[in-house]
Amino acid sequence: MRKVILIVAILTLTASLYAVEYRYIETDHTRIIFNEPDKQYALQLAAFADEVYLNLSSYLSYQVKEKIPVVLASGPAWSNGYYTTFPSAIFLYLTSPEDRFLGARTTSWLRTVFVHELTHYLHLTANVGPAKLLGFLGPGVNAFNTIFMPGWWVEGIAVHTESKFAIGGRGDSLPFALKYQAAMAESNMWSLREGAYNGPFAPTSRIYVTGYLMLDYLIRTYGVDAFTQINQKFTAFPFFGLSHAFKVVTGHTPQELFTFALDEKKESFEQIQAKIISVPGQGNSYLPSPTAIGLLGLVDSPYKGVGIYRYAEGEGPKQLLNLPLDGRSSISFGNTKALYSVYWIDSADSANLPTASVGYSDLYLLDLESLKSERLTEKMKLVHPSISNDGERMIASEINGSWYDLVEIAKDGTSTVLMSEPETSILDASLNSDGSSIVAISLKNGNSSLIELDRAGHRTTLVGPTQDDLRAPRFNDDGSILFVGDGNGKEFSLYQYDPATGAALRLFSDPQGMFASRFIDNSLMYESYSSQGFILKEVRLDQLYDEKAEFSSPIEISADTISLSAIPDYKFHDSLKLNLVLPYPFLESSQFQPGIWFHSLSQLRKQSLVGSIGYSIPGNLPVADLTYQRVGGNYALQISALVNTYQASISQYISSGEVAVKLPVSHKLNIDHTFNMSVQPAIVGLYSEGDWVAGGMLSLGGTFASTDYRDSDFFGVEHFQVVAGAQSLMASGQSGPSFEFYSSLSSQRRIDSSSFMMSAKLDMVASLT
Repeated sequence: MRKVILIVAILTLTASLYAVEYRYIETDHTRIIFNEPDKQYALQLAAFADEVYLNLSSYLSYQVKEKIPVVLASGPAWSNGYYTTFPSAIFLYLTSPEDRFLGARTTSWLRTVFVHELTHYLHLTANVGPAKLLGFLGPGVNAFNTIFMPGWWVEGIAVHTESKFAIGGRGDSLPFALKYQAAMAESNMWSLREGAYNGPFAPTSRIYVTGYLMLDYLIRTYGVDAFTQINQKFTAFPFFGLSHAFKVVTGHTPQELFTFALDEKKESFEQIQAKIISVPGQGNSYLPSPTAIGLLGLVDSPYKGVGIYRYAEGEGPKQLLNLPLDGRSSISFGNTKALYSVYWIDSADSANLPTASVGYSDLYLLDLESLKSERLTEKMKLVHPSISNDGERMIASEINGSWYDLVEIAKDGTSTVLMSEPETSILDASLNSDGSSIVAISLKNGNSSLIELDRAGHRTTLVGPTQDDLRAPRFNDDGSILFVGDGNGKEFSLYQYDPATGAALRLFSDPQGMFASRFIDNSLMYESYSSQGFILKEVRLDQLYDEKAEFSSPIEISADTISLSAIPDYKFHDSLKLNLVLPYPFLESSQFQPGIWFHSLSQLRKQSLVGSIGYSIPGNLPVADLTYQRVGGNYALQISALVNTYQASISQYISSGEVAVKLPVSHKLNIDHTFNMSVQPAIVGLYSEGDWVAGGMLSLGGTFASTDYRDSDFFGVEHFQVVAGAQSLMASGQSGPSFEFYSSLSSQRRIDSSSFMMSAKLDMVASLT
């Protein structure tokens, strides 16, 4: 037992030594919390944080007395931002979205995502309705109203403000608009009730689209005061929904306003005479590439997951293998090899936060004949890979704070920076056949440029900068370059740049979108959008036209300035904050006893203390059930205690306690599965009326989990888990300790190729006595 106690103490102390230190700076209205290497981004946010707050608080008619906590996280290799309760805070991932889901005209990712999440903070922390009356229960009580709000009401106002108070929000994004335009054109629009939640089918971000349509129409028609009045009337008695509040303020129900909003957006799309060649049904089919084994492309199906498919004349697309990929830009095909990137989370990193895990995006090389993969890089953040047709040169975009550099990847996995510019992202890079030239999209201050780099690294700007959304450049066999652009947010068109003349021509347009294209044989194949996801279309070459290309002028912006020397930073202490206290009657021998339940959590979510405290009237004793947890990035500590718990079977009051630590031992990513192993030592003790039992436990567990995930896998992925351990217990009056050994095996397997799962579990215990 002493050895187990020593192990617990040493492991906890050792892990805590590697804990990441956080610091903070303050503005008039915010407290920005960050890891030391990210201070430059904290200062960037500080430059506009108060301005954004004053604009939004005035617009939404709600002010906050306390400084708003904003936590910056650079660990993840993907973009995100969110508002959380218990305690209320804003979390912002520094990485901007590589798929530009906000649109390419976003001049500042941090500003746009901050506007969105600050809107949630002001909207959802307002003490109105029952939350105002119950405010004495703790600051977390304002979350009460949120559970009655449909998703479109929560997200709609935030999408509206991100479009009004920042440049390039979703309201200004043509790909975002196509999600409802395509559904209406195909008479496949979802209802307002269906717009209250997200789902596995297109568009998966339905609450954002529905919310923008509703709130944008409401505010433009009735003014922002209508939103405030509806919110106040709804939260005064939120139990029966928004309909009554809408009717009182506007004279119409939400369903009627949704119909009005859709009628306003209706457009008669020109029907393009094109052949659809993609996999039918729900899912996304991305532009294929010619290879030595045929025409290969990526397909993302909610039923079958993400896989590589082969397209053959006269046959339907055939799936070759599944891969854990994320969208069109995660793979590039050469003649005999493909280069792809895979996201993964490093559970053993000491910089992990419970709400922001450290993650990476590494590259793999796939042999197209054997369909075997080889890992190239380790713990890098690489996206948008590209491989030359001969397989001799590989490039990718590497995350650099909020932006992306262009790098070259050697066959041994090392990288060399090809292009890095301040506050600039280089994305969508593509190599010509022999790898001697690179074409890419440069994004800066919300403007796009089509650029070319030769083997010596000399850069030439071919098109732009322009506020038009330029995407997906590719070399043709004749040396010309195909790319798409959104024509100032009105319609995506296909363009061709001729290096010989230095001129760009507009070749084709599809009102339902063009996101990537290439010439294959005697036709043009391109990605478009439908109500079921991205689809592939094919048109004849004689349907193309040569028009002089015209691009919009660039966005002119002024940089945010602030005196950096005037903002000192301080060490941040992640202390517990009380969120909620509720009356909690204990049940003992069929009698209710007085007590309270409470919840406390630290700002970074690394510490929590949750429990109940009361008094046993029959036993004339205090009673408690307490659990403290600390998550230190690469370890977890839990201390739990039960005080004077009545056990009816022995008619006694028992007190017990446990201290446990969980530490990762191994984390491995293979292309078809992940493996995680952890060790968990613990000490336990029980006491009752002079008798005691004390001991220690040590367990080791490992999990193999498949990377083959489908959106319809509601029960999770296939996995196999094994846990083995031993415990030693010593009781009062006992001559020596007893020893028990235990193990657990569990498995979940997919039934055929469906998303139905079969699970089985076996638990075993053995005692030396």
